[in-house]
Formats: sequence, C-alpha cells, structure tokens
Amino acid sequence: MKRLGFILLFIAGLGIQLTAQEFSSFKPSQFSKDTNYGSFNYVQLMYFKGDHLTYPQGFEDAFSHGYNAFELRLGWQSTGRQTWQQLHKYPVYGLGVFASSLGTADVDSVVGAPSGIYFFYGEPLFRVGKKFTSYFDLAIGLSYDFVPYDAENNPANDVIGSRVNLYFNGNIMFMYEASERLDFNLGFNFFHFSNGRSNTPQRGINMGGLNIGAKYNFNAIKGHTKLVDPNYQPPIRPTYIKEPKPKLERFGELQFMASVGTVETEPGEAKTSTGEQDTTALQKRYYTSTIAVDYAYKVAHRLKLHAGLDAFVDGSLENYIPNTAPQDVTSAQKFMAGYHVGFQYLIERFSFYYSLGWYMYKETDTRGNWYMRAGGRIGLTDDIDAHIALKTRNGGIADWIEWGVAYKLKL
Repeated sequence: MKRLGFILLFIAGLGIQLTAQEFSSFKPSQFSKDTNYGSFNYVQLMYFKGDHLTYPQGFEDAFSHGYNAFELRLGWQSTGRQTWQQLHKYPVYGLGVFASSLGTADVDSVVGAPSGIYFFYGEPLFRVGKKFTSYFDLAIGLSYDFVPYDAENNPANDVIGSRVNLYFNGNIMFMYEASERLDFNLGFNFFHFSNGRSNTPQRGINMGGLNIGAKYNFNAIKGHTKLVDPNYQPPIRPTYIKEPKPKLERFGELQFMASVGTVETEPGEAKTSTGEQDTTALQKRYYTSTIAVDYAYKVAHRLKLHAGLDAFVDGSLENYIPNTAPQDVTSAQKFMAGYHVGFQYLIERFSFYYSLGWYMYKETDTRGNWYMRAGGRIGLTDDIDAHIALKTRNGGIADWIEWGVAYKLKL
C-alpha cells in the first residue's frame, strides 16, 4: 500500500511534466479556438467488490469472504483526429494504479494484498442518446506485493509462486454523463493474476464482481488560454470528428511467428536422474519454444481471421514420459504439434491475437487435448510484429508465455 502512494505521486508528476513540456513554450500566436482545441483528459476512481471464482485447497473459508479493490486512472479521450479512432468509436486509454485485498487477513498474509500499475484501453460498445455509453474496458499491467511460495517459509501458498505477476482486468462498464465535468460508472468485471508458469506454484487467481466509480473530466490547456483570452473557455468534452469510412482493402497474408519462453516445474513435479519423483520439492527451470504459421485474411477494418499450424517444444516434458528418466527423454518426446483457428482484432499498429487449438501429436497426455493462445502484437515495421502471448494447456490453465516476433507476407 505504501508503494501505491509513490505510484500515485509518480503519475501526478508525470502528468504535470507532460503538460509543462507541451505548453511551456506557449505563445499568444499559437492560441486557437478550434472545436477540439486542447487535450481531453480525465481522472477516474473506482471501487471493486466481488468473489473468487476458484478457491485454492485449504483457503475455501478465507477466500469465500470475497475481495476489495480500488483503482485510480489518468485517461485520454480520443476525438477522431486519426482514422483508427473513428473506426473504434472514439476509445479512451491511459494509465492506472490499483490496490486490493484478496480476502481475510489470513489470505493477505499468506498470498498477499497485491497492488500494481497498468495500461488500459476502453472501446464504446454502444451509446444511448448523449448521456449513456457502454464500454468494453481492458487493463493489462504488472502487480506486486504478493507473498510467493517458499518451501520453508511459506509452504501454505500453493496459489502463486512469484512476487510480481501479470495483472488483467476485463470490464463491461456503463457510463452516465451527469454534468459537463462529472460522469458516474457501474460495471461488471473479471480479474486475473498470473505469471504464466514462469514461477510455480501457478494456480492463478481469478475473481469476478461489480464496480462503481466516478470520473472527472478536464482540459489541461485551460490554464494557458486564460492568459491570452480570459473570456474563452476551452471545451471540456470533445466534438467527435466524423468522416466517411475508408475503403476496405481485403487481402490474405502468411504470418510466420517464432518465440521462446521459460517454465518452472511445480513443487514435487520434477523427476530425479533415476526417474523417481523428487520428494524434496525441488523446482527446475526449462526452456520452451513455439513456431507457428498462419494464413490470415482481413475481413473488416478491425478484424482478421486466421488458421494455422503450431510446433511446440517444452523441456519440462522430460518429467512426464512414463518409465523414462529425464536424461533419457529424446527431443522428439519434448515436441508437440497442433492446428488452430482464431482471430486478430486490429487497433492501429496493435492487434489482439487469439487462437483455439488442438494437438495432432504429443508423447504424453499431461497437456490435455486442446489449448489456447491469447496475447498481442505490436507493429515494429509494416512487415514485422513483436509478439507476446500466453499459451494454455487443457483449456485455460497457464502453460508458458511466448516472447517472439512475427513476419507478415502479404499475398
């Protein structure tokens, strides 16, 4: 919680610094009374309350009391000056911080009371008149203040094994415009904390519930325009720019992706050199890799559909081949192959990537029969994307995090 205060001060200082950098050389000749003059910002405070969707063994009662969380956001409202903003119905985006309690004092002392910092993006789903707007809101960042598993000092925490973890918050939000400056919101949300099996134990934490909050809108340029023309009041909310949609260019492309990652075995999961389970709860780290080939077709301004093949290598599979010592497991036995279908949701140079896949070949059933891969890609050039995604096993159980690059060949 103490760190949260420092983060709040950091964000406030960052906002002041950005404003100073943008307007420190402001001159009367630069003054404009354009419709969307300035920057349309807001500060939003939200409270979250709900229940855990999964209860770790031994924590059923402590987790059954539910969770509490607060978030503070600094956001920007787009105006449609760029075409992608119009295509996405004038989204909002920005930075935020959060602080939470996962349950009773027992939960917070054994698992932790996480805080963190994140980036968020909110896209309107629909508007009703001028007062009501529904958003799909996605926040992704880093969370800390967990108390990780330790075989000697904290063996009771079989939920999550690292001090710093991924933070994910998906939210359906309903916004009401109460005045020129003030909005109120009510929403349904899903929280997820995970490290993608980079540290174990890795059960992950999944929570769902309601949130309520208020948003204060402001235009940072107001303090500067009053020096030039005290009678001019810059708009607090933008006038959305509406232009005809650009012509849709449909095309197909081949996408080649290569990535690497690491995983850690669960306590007691690794085998000794004799092929027996290691009763000392020793955790071992292994490398993973993925090569994927997709055929993707752009069907809409914001959407590509794809289908393809996957080749996986997971070093930790040496612990799952029956009647075989780890050192005797071959490379082929650590190999898995599958096929998948999915989609890519396009937001300017960023794309959300999702695939649902099924295995065609594997030497062990420990990974189940199907998997998912969800993440994002950022365009480094027109042809090359940076790729990060979470691969799961047997559904939604984290398997590993992919860090890689993707090359696109337009057909």
